Amino acid sequence: MRKIITDSAANLFADQINGVPHQSVALSLTSGGQSFADIPAFDRAAFAAFSAGKAIKTACPSAEQYLAAYGQADEVFVFTISAATSGSYNAARLAQMMAQEVRPEQKIAVFDTKVAGPAQRMVAQEASALIQAGASFAEIVTQITAAIEHTKVFFALKALNNLANNGRVNKAAAKLAQALKINVIGWADEAGEVQPLAKARGEKGARKALLQLLAKHHFDGQHLVIDHADNLAGATALQAAVQAQYPTCQVEIGTCNALCSFYAEQGGLMIGAKMES
Repeated sequence: MRKIITDSAANLFADQINGVPHQSVALSLTSGGQSFADIPAFDRAAFAAFSAGKAIKTACPSAEQYLAAYGQADEVFVFTISAATSGSYNAARLAQMMAQEVRPEQKIAVFDTKVAGPAQRMVAQEASALIQAGASFAEIVTQITAAIEHTKVFFALKALNNLANNGRVNKAAAKLAQALKINVIGWADEAGEVQPLAKARGEKGARKALLQLLAKHHFDGQHLVIDHADNLAGATALQAAVQAQYPTCQVEIGTCNALCSFYAEQGGLMIGAKMES
């Protein structure tokens, strides 16, 4: 059996991806000895109550969680959130070594996607298509490694407080954005680090800035995925703006689960897109 594993930052919880078995491994958020697991049954109200007025930290899955997910599959393809922002990749690699000590013949490929959310999901979906096409393990590793280099995540955020408090962006920049009530547009760079790139007032300005960034970084115009943090109207408006500029583009809309909602904050958008090779 061939199996795909993602951590929960991919916002992907289906049992299968294009007919290929899939399992999500949960990250979690912690505060004061309490933990909120990033699982499919995401209750936004319960999460708001859990996080209100608290200092929240994020925790990656354990190696044991990954090991259990690998199970007895003959070939396993693992897609983690950027290693620059989480220990999830290292935990998955440790689990790989543990698994192959017991079953050296088990083939496991662990990919640092260098992204999160919709872009992470896009790469996993690309792997599922290759599996369904009958590609070999080595062929899949080669093609997905190349795909990761061209798959990017952009964001349009109304607040950077949680990113700043967890060391992902500069605290001064977060305070300035809050004071000026501006949207911050950015991406995860080639190393997987979160980097603000532009500022805009209002959602219309944010959409314009995002379209400019997509063009600047050579978006291929074929497929774009938007995950929103309780902002379906904003995601739908961005979908229309993208398709106005790229009429043949397939645009999908999804929702942020716990971890991505925490970092995107209320109203935030995460955008997965593939750049030209």
